[in-house]
Amino acid sequence: MDHFILVLIKSNPLKSHRPVEAIRIALGLASGEHPVQIVLMDQAPLVLAEESEDLVDGELLPKFLPTFKEWGQTFHVEEESWKALKLDKTEYQVVPIPTSRIAKLLQQASRFMIF
Repeated sequence: MDHFILVLIKSNPLKSHRPVEAIRIALGLASGEHPVQIVLMDQAPLVLAEESEDLVDGELLPKFLPTFKEWGQTFHVEEESWKALKLDKTEYQVVPIPTSRIAKLLQQASRFMIF
C-alpha cells in the first residue's frame, strides 16, 4: 500500500474517550478514498473485546466496529499488549505485530494520527 493514513491508538479506553473517538474517525476516513491502517497499543486493544460496557463511550463501539468487520479491515495490535490482555477471542481481523513493525508503519504512512 503506497499511501495510507495510520491511526495509532494507545490511550486507555477504560480511562479516556479518545480510543472510541479514534475508531469513529478511522471509520470516517476509511469510508472515503483514504486507505487506513489501524494500530492498537497498550490498553487500546480492549476496544475489540466482546464486553465494552466498562469502556469510556463503549456503548458507541457497536455503531462503528461492525463496519470494519464487514470491510475486512485488519487491526494491527502490539504483540506485547495482545498477549498481556489475553484477547484471543475477537470477531475482528487482528494481526499482532512487534513494536519495530509499528515504527516501520509510522515511517511508511503518508499521514498519521495518534490518540
